[in-house]
Amino acid sequence: MAFFKPFALERFFARHEFSARYLLCSSDCESMPVRDLLALDDTATDRLLGLRLGYTETRGAPSLREAIASQYPGLDAAGLGVGGPGADRPGTDGVFVHAGAEEGILNLCLAMLERGDRVVINWPCYQSLAEIPSALGCEVVPWQLREVTSPSGGLRWTLDPDELPGLSGGKAKLIVLNMPHNPTGALLTRQEFDAVVAYARSSGAVLLVDEVYRRLERDPDRMLPSACEAYENGVALDVMSKHSGLAGLRIGWLASRRADILDAVAQVKDYNSICSSGPSEVLAELAIRNLDRIVARNRDIVEHNLLLLDRFFEERSDFASWTPPEGSSVAFPRLADGSDAELLAERLVAEAGVLLLPGKYYQADPARFRIGFGRANMPEALGKLAAWLDR
Repeated sequence: MAFFKPFALERFFARHEFSARYLLCSSDCESMPVRDLLALDDTATDRLLGLRLGYTETRGAPSLREAIASQYPGLDAAGLGVGGPGADRPGTDGVFVHAGAEEGILNLCLAMLERGDRVVINWPCYQSLAEIPSALGCEVVPWQLREVTSPSGGLRWTLDPDELPGLSGGKAKLIVLNMPHNPTGALLTRQEFDAVVAYARSSGAVLLVDEVYRRLERDPDRMLPSACEAYENGVALDVMSKHSGLAGLRIGWLASRRADILDAVAQVKDYNSICSSGPSEVLAELAIRNLDRIVARNRDIVEHNLLLLDRFFEERSDFASWTPPEGSSVAFPRLADGSDAELLAERLVAEAGVLLLPGKYYQADPARFRIGFGRANMPEALGKLAAWLDR
C-alpha cells in the first residue's frame, strides 16, 4: 500500500472474525434484527418501504441530524442552524453524518491536517486515529495511558493532563482523546477531562474526542460531557456500532460548533462516499429516537458480563490479570506469565473457536489482549475459554 500502512487490527479480524465461533474480543455490543428495530415505532415499516432509493444529502438527512442533535443539548450554543439549512432545527448544522466512525476520522483528518502539524493522541489507540495523521506527514505524539492506584486502593487506567504542555509544546493543532477508551476501558474523571479541555482552550488546539463508547460507563453518573458541548473547538465522534450494536447500518457522525471544520469535511466527502445509504439513515434515525431503550438493553448485558469477568480473573490469576474497566465494552488484560498473547490467540481460536485480540495490534505490550463483553453470548464464550484452559 503506497499511502497508509496496512491496518493490522482489521487485517487480523479479516482472517478470523467471520470464521471464529466465539468473538470474545468484540468491540461492539449486542445487535438486533431489523424487525426488532422496526417494532420500536408503528410507522417505521411504512416509512422504510416507501423510501425512494435515490441519493441522500451529503451531510445526512435533516430529520436524522435533528435526532442526533437532540442528543447534544449544548450543541446550539453558538447559534448553529440559525439562517442555514437547519434554521428550523437548532443544532443540526453542527452534525455531519458519515459511513461509520472510520469515514468520519478520515474525512476530518484530510480536511484539517497538513504536513508538519503536531497531533497529540492518547496511546494505545485505534490505528486509524494515529496512522491517518502520520500518513499525511503530521508529527504524531503519543500520550500514554498508565495504570495508577485509585483513591479506593485499586488500579485504574488514566491519562495525566499535566503531561499535555510538554507533549504539545503549545503547538498541537489537534488533540485526540478516546473516552471511554478502547482497549483499556479507561474513563477520565470530570476533573481530568476539564483539565484537558482547559489546556486545549489555552493553546487553541482542536479537541477530537472519540465518544463511541459514551453511555457505557460502569457508573452512569460518570458520563462526561460531549466534546462538542464542553468546548467551542471540540469535535465529537460517535457511531451506531458500539453502544447500540448496529454496526451494519454504517452510520456515524461528527458533531461540532466549528462550522468551518464541517464545511471543509463536506468538501472531502465529495471525493469518497458522497452520501450515506438512505435505508440506513431511516433505520439509524429510528434507533436514535429510541436510543435510551437500546442502550439500556446493552448496558444490562455489559453489567452482567462484567460480574462474570470479575470472578473469572479473580479465580484465574495464574492465567491473566486485569484492571477493571470504568467504561466501554472492552478491557485489556495481561497474561500472567508475560508471554506473547498472539501465540495464545492463534491456538485458542484454532482449538476452541474462541477469538481474543492480541495487544500487539495496538502497538502495546504483546502480553496484553483485548477482551469484549458487550454481547449476549459472552458467558458461553468465557466458558469455552475456561474449559480450554483446564484442558
